[in-house]
Amino acid sequence: LVAKPAGDARVIEAGGQPHIEFALVNTSKTRTHKVVKPGDGSECGWRDPWVHLSAEQRGVDGKWAALDPRGYGRCGLYDSDWLKDVVELKPGAELSLKGWSAPPLFDFQYPGKVRVTGHYEYRAVGGKGGKARPDAERGAMAGVPLFAVRSEPVEFEVVRPLDVRVRVKKALKVGVEMKVSEVIEVTVTNTSNAPRTVRNLSQHECTAEVRLAAELATRPEFKDAPVYAAKKELKPGETVTLFGGGDFASTADGTWKGLKAGTTRVHFSYYPDVRNSGGRAIRAEAELRVE
Repeated sequence: LVAKPAGDARVIEAGGQPHIEFALVNTSKTRTHKVVKPGDGSECGWRDPWVHLSAEQRGVDGKWAALDPRGYGRCGLYDSDWLKDVVELKPGAELSLKGWSAPPLFDFQYPGKVRVTGHYEYRAVGGKGGKARPDAERGAMAGVPLFAVRSEPVEFEVVRPLDVRVRVKKALKVGVEMKVSEVIEVTVTNTSNAPRTVRNLSQHECTAEVRLAAELATRPEFKDAPVYAAKKELKPGETVTLFGGGDFASTADGTWKGLKAGTTRVHFSYYPDVRNSGGRAIRAEAELRVE
């Protein structure tokens, strides 16, 4: 399994995804191999082959640690008939897997080195969650052993040119409805060496969401956001308040109230340009008390 990074870029901005294409290559000079082309459901393992990614990030101690994938939703329909997708790879030939790797499953947020590995697995499963079919029911793949191959890892550098930070102003109160802007303040800083344009919260251009690690309070929904965002060009090192005060913050706000006393973490996700960023979010978190 050969990884083919798109272009020479080896940089991922926080919230973004790496651009890699994969190909299954027959490196034999004399032997033809039978393989299965991916189909609808291959990206999540519902049918053969299972084509997916794994990722690791290097910590400050220099050790690589696996990154947990994020969950995602998709339609329950898929193409279970992988028997029709058997092809022969002649010596030196390759099968492109473009478009069949898993959807964005890793939340690259923290600066540093990451590495991404591609996986192709032929399991001969009979359907979603099924067991391997007997050899006699594997069609043109009869006699072909089950196998799994992986690519060499491809390294990337994660950068955070826009650094979003959350500051908790006060604790939430159990049973007391409070504005989100009274409880938290969110700032964004240009940490790059070039000017960067940021947007405040709006309906169609720049959105945000707040969630809690433990459900100690109601989840706020932002309301009264303007249709379009205001823009501001930040100089290198410049910080602006995005939410919770200041002249740049929009009219967007919400309400929430505590449900149970305790300590949790509040997660703030800032989508800087929902129309052009492919859903890329820059995330920040802070400890929140509910009293």
